Amino acid sequence: VRNASLLGVAIGLVAAGILGAVLAWQLASPLRRLIRATERIAAGDLAHRVVVRSRDELGRLAQAFNRMAEALQRSERARRNLIADIAHELRTPLTVIQGNLEAMLDGVFPLTQESLAPVYEETLQLGKLVEDLRELTLAEAGTLPLEHQKLELAELVERTCEAVRPMAQEEGIEIETELEHGSVVEADPHRIRQVLGNILANAVRYSPPGGTVRVTLKREGDEAVISVRDQGPGIPPEDLPHIFERFYKVDRSRNEEGSGLGLAIAKAIVEAHGGKIWAESVVGKGTTISFSLPLCSR
Repeated sequence: VRNASLLGVAIGLVAAGILGAVLAWQLASPLRRLIRATERIAAGDLAHRVVVRSRDELGRLAQAFNRMAEALQRSERARRNLIADIAHELRTPLTVIQGNLEAMLDGVFPLTQESLAPVYEETLQLGKLVEDLRELTLAEAGTLPLEHQKLELAELVERTCEAVRPMAQEEGIEIETELEHGSVVEADPHRIRQVLGNILANAVRYSPPGGTVRVTLKREGDEAVISVRDQGPGIPPEDLPHIFERFYKVDRSRNEEGSGLGLAIAKAIVEAHGGKIWAESVVGKGTTISFSLPLCSR
């Protein structure tokens, strides 16, 4: 009997050991998969994902890992696109500068004020691109200096429209305003004028001669909303969600003026003030770009 008992205990211990080993293997297997996946991500394989096979803590850990990998992949894609876009935007002015200087050195162009003018203009364009990139980087990082003060928005909007009117009149375009007074916000006047000025310049650029750009300011709840509507060609629906992205241009040939950073900077500045910016458009009828700012509490 004693031997039988000892045998039973031994068998039980062996069975428990085997069961423990199996359980340990099952518990460790997902961790090993996560470790291998982490190593592959670290090696640059950002497309790798972990298969989620359970809904317990390990399953939730695998889901969190996959979300992290997706975020890293999106960031890497955005980084590569940004580098490609910057290279594209730099190529044209640098090509013009190089071509003109080579022509002068070879004696094809005389070294005159007229021949140097295109080189100077392209260097100005390069400088603006660099400054726009700097501002956008600071704004997106939340480190763009903002000098907040209480503003009567109607006055700021009217001054900005007056500054743009000469350019609009040269193109035969009228700027109309409908402003609701008493909209007081706490914001940086220079930055808000920068946002509105950029939107107005775009509206004038894309409006046909004899057209009208309409600017409105109204209060909606606890926000002030500024809208700029043009009579331009409009923006196709597939492009509309992307117009606030850096370097995005509706014209695929990229022959449009500007760096493609203006609306991205405007978005970053508005959001830094706690506001929102959006666009509505009908192809063939025009585009309306609006942004909101929180009103000061009374």
